[in-house]
Amino acid sequence: MDAQSLLVFVLMIVGLLIGIFSGYYLFIVLGGLGLIFGFLFWSESVINLITSSAFTALQNYTMLAVPLFIFMGNIMEKSGVANKIFHSLSILLGGLKGGLAVASLLISLLFAASTGIVGATVVTMGLLFLPAMLERKYDVKLATGVITSGGTLGILIPPSIMLIVYGPLAQISVGQLFYAVLIPGILLGIAYILYVLIVAHVKPDSAPAIPKEELAKYTLKDKIIGILHILPVALIVLSVLGSIWFGIAPPTEAAAIGSLAAMIVALCYRKLTFTVLKETLYNTLQTTSMIYAILFLGTFFVSVFMRLGGGNVVEQAFEALPFGKWTILMIMLLVVFILGLLMDWVASILIIVPIFTPIAQGLGFDPIWFAAMVCIMYQTSFITPPFAPALFYLKGVAPKTVKTRDIMMGAWPFVFLQVIVLILCAIFPELILWLPSKIIG
Repeated sequence: MDAQSLLVFVLMIVGLLIGIFSGYYLFIVLGGLGLIFGFLFWSESVINLITSSAFTALQNYTMLAVPLFIFMGNIMEKSGVANKIFHSLSILLGGLKGGLAVASLLISLLFAASTGIVGATVVTMGLLFLPAMLERKYDVKLATGVITSGGTLGILIPPSIMLIVYGPLAQISVGQLFYAVLIPGILLGIAYILYVLIVAHVKPDSAPAIPKEELAKYTLKDKIIGILHILPVALIVLSVLGSIWFGIAPPTEAAAIGSLAAMIVALCYRKLTFTVLKETLYNTLQTTSMIYAILFLGTFFVSVFMRLGGGNVVEQAFEALPFGKWTILMIMLLVVFILGLLMDWVASILIIVPIFTPIAQGLGFDPIWFAAMVCIMYQTSFITPPFAPALFYLKGVAPKTVKTRDIMMGAWPFVFLQVIVLILCAIFPELILWLPSKIIG
């Protein structure tokens, strides 16, 4: 192992950790470190690498799906369809112990399959369900844990922005990745629902049912109309995933179809006003700019890191480990977990994928299976402090009586459920690999 490469590796990692905890924007930290170490250990030509990294990202056709899916998610958030489904499922499931929590998770699954944005789902569910559950005397930790964990499904269940970023980096079909994580994502949702039902059965006071006399005022007609409100969301899901499944369109074009479907739904609900469209475009531009800024400078940082031998240091270190391939896989996933605690998933993926993908392939792991395992592990990063964006999204819209500590404590049981699903996917790899093998086109 080259001494200079080892020194650069240690200095860049230490610099990255210092930059993260300093509170500076992550894209500034990544770009600054890349420049400093590029000038010190490479040459002044490193400055040209910034522009080439930007052009490479901008010329990536698949990445055009990012702003389209973000636009689609924002339109869905403002369409009002979540309010309709909330009212409907509250009627249908309110008489069940833990019914409101189950309804929240079901809507989170629907929104995950039609938005791909964690923040939109957490904020929407926080505004709709948290006050309702607290009013019904739900345990605060259970209520907040349900909303934050359900919201994270949006980054895993397609259309997922994470998968669109991951696929080109690992040179894997985004369409295959979409279907690789679909079953694990649904399994996570089912695991969350079962957990809620078990807790509600063991501790009825933590998730009480809505009184029957309160639900009696709703007729069968109200319930049928309520179910029909699910159809618009199903239309959007089918327009995206169906286009990919049947070979009609690749992910980028499917994102455009989904955006059009979301606009039609908003138009039908009379929510597609000039003001809504303006706010949606602004929010889309803001989020896309953030992702691309990290993508440009994160790619630049990783390029410098790899050029100076950092990647070789990591690969040689893993090859020297006296363990079998499954233990090495556990170590790699642990690194993913730790990075998820400290930084945004975009930057973390930019660092992880170029280094770990060749190692995993060398160990004989299927690239799609390994990518799905990494993405499932990234679920934990959204609800595990100190980074934990989902927790802070919820805190921003939660009543003042809800403490940050309660939100953090409520998330941990769902982290364990995420790990259990990850283990199941390791034991039964067909949970990941079966659907991608069936894609047409």
